[in-house]
Amino acid sequence: MPGVSSEVFRQTLLLPFLIRAVIHYIGQLGMDMFEVNVKVETLRSVFSILTPIVGEIKLKADEEGWKIKAVDPAHVAMVDLTLSKEAFDSYDVEPMELGLNVERLLEHLKGGRADEIVMMKLDGDNRLVVSMSNLTLKLPLVDASGFSDPKVPNLQLPVGLKLNSGELQKGLKVSASISDYITLDCSEERLVMTSSEDLSSMTLELSKDEQFETVVFEKPAKSSFSLDYFSQLMKGVGPNRDIVLNIGNSYPLKMEFDFSEDHGHARYLLAPRIESS
Repeated sequence: MPGVSSEVFRQTLLLPFLIRAVIHYIGQLGMDMFEVNVKVETLRSVFSILTPIVGEIKLKADEEGWKIKAVDPAHVAMVDLTLSKEAFDSYDVEPMELGLNVERLLEHLKGGRADEIVMMKLDGDNRLVVSMSNLTLKLPLVDASGFSDPKVPNLQLPVGLKLNSGELQKGLKVSASISDYITLDCSEERLVMTSSEDLSSMTLELSKDEQFETVVFEKPAKSSFSLDYFSQLMKGVGPNRDIVLNIGNSYPLKMEFDFSEDHGHARYLLAPRIESS
């Protein structure tokens, strides 16, 4: 360029790159801290509990751990999940809300070993960086501003039973070929699961002290539920887990259980099937 020194010309060319670098650095300074190390098995448990309800969630993270509440699009089922910081191998988090695609994350974790460590953090472009072994993923965050913040109803249900999830799954599995709903009928000594349609029916009886322990019993209770929703929730629970099941008379069902060596707690709510008059 005539009349312009090579040094000035070089600095002119470098100026846009320097500006972008400064903007990137300033952005990093303003970022909240989010960096955790956690076992694959723990993350799989969290995401497997959530995906029967929703594919994307708003994660509330703070100094104590993770909190997630979500309702399915039809407002039939709800999940309320907490995971304490003790579940993590390392935990460096400032209070924030993150939108995550949990279906996608669960798919990426399928190839990892249960005891393998996953590192999750935010990069300078506000992407979620997920690293395990020699694999690194950089995933965009979901816009969390559009997510609802559902309130968990304080249900005081008359029956509470502690049992193994496998007992319920027996009845659900057989009922799948019979009907699209299942009824739970609980007396002081029996929990009876039934489904019927046309000439076909299924009855499974569970006995107190043999298949369940009574936590609360105020009066008999009976409610019916969508078989498809119930079965999906039980996939999130898993095949061999102790749960507390609460039911009422035509009230939502509540299931609660611990996971990740009792550092995590999950609660499912399922709306009852309303009989048409």
